[in-house]
Amino acid sequence: MLQSRPMRQVIQQTMLLVGYPLRLCTTWLIILPCLLLVACSATSPLTSVGEGPLGTVALERLVSRGTTAKYGSPQSAFQASHPATISASPVSRLLSGLSIAGVDRPGAAPRQERYPLFSQEETEFLTPLIVRAFSQAQPDQRVRFTLQDDGLITQGTLYLHRTTLRVSLSHYRASKGQHETRPAALTLSFTPSEAIVPDDVPQSWMIIEPEQPRVAVWLDALNQLPPTVPVSTMNKPVIEVTPIQASPASEQTSVQQELQATKDVVVKQAQELQQLKAELESLRRQLAEKDSAASKAKPKTSPRKPAPTP
Repeated sequence: MLQSRPMRQVIQQTMLLVGYPLRLCTTWLIILPCLLLVACSATSPLTSVGEGPLGTVALERLVSRGTTAKYGSPQSAFQASHPATISASPVSRLLSGLSIAGVDRPGAAPRQERYPLFSQEETEFLTPLIVRAFSQAQPDQRVRFTLQDDGLITQGTLYLHRTTLRVSLSHYRASKGQHETRPAALTLSFTPSEAIVPDDVPQSWMIIEPEQPRVAVWLDALNQLPPTVPVSTMNKPVIEVTPIQASPASEQTSVQQELQATKDVVVKQAQELQQLKAELESLRRQLAEKDSAASKAKPKTSPRKPAPTP
């Protein structure tokens, strides 16, 4: 069917108008995943502070949680007294004083025995990283630590609110990918118990983590406790030893003793030298005597007369 030029122009414009939304939709389908990926990476809740062979320390950002079917009302925003300047001594004292109970031991009767939460090596590893994390943290961030030992993970968080340090444990020697950490059977404590906040009122957002073992410790009490071995090792003071001044009489006696010892050495060396000279002289005489005796014992040969010629 023949079409006039105006009719062809109308058809082309109509197809362009119809195809534009399709091209726009295709373009958005390509761009949207990239934008979502960039947004997710920009709003990552974890910010690394440091890592090592034993584990990692990071800052975890907590956002306000809205109304949910489980809790029914909005949760208040997380509040922390960050950034905070805390020295290594109270942090190390906190880590070394934490203990855990309710741990199942194979072949042992179920008893509420307490075990240190961290080893000395783990305390030395975590202390400087946590000190740095407190100085970098914002009011909506808490410090998250993760330790790995023989493929098992121990993980928890801590933050400072006013003068209280709150520690919670989410995983204790759990295998990778294991979400159930038997938190109901575990209890977290601190020694000495006088430093524990007895009537700690948690923030309302903490209601969403009721299953995690936690303990609250006074920061002022930690500052008053004596430093632990790891901190004294890291910040070992230089001890100056003042030598004991000797009296003049003792100095004179010491000098006389040194002189007498020197004289004894010289006399001994002179005696040894004299003995060596005597031995050399004796050897010379013996050699001379042997030479003279040998010359006397040797017979003299008379010259032969020539034979007569015929």
